[in-house]
Amino acid sequence: MNNFYVIPENQIIVDELIESQRYYCYRQGWIYYSLLEDKRSKIFTLGDCLKIASKLGYKSGWAWHLWR
Repeated sequence: MNNFYVIPENQIIVDELIESQRYYCYRQGWIYYSLLEDKRSKIFTLGDCLKIASKLGYKSGWAWHLWR
């Protein structure tokens, strides 16, 4: 199974979290913990995590850590 693909539905979840984070002026780390608590994030692929890291300006190692 290829884990590098991106699921469009997951990107909607991430975009909503980023929008909330910016609206409420939360720190970017809030997104990481929100993803850990969100049951929908259990189905995120490595590709999804890499896309999130890119949107937040993080390095790819952050994505690997989130995906594990």
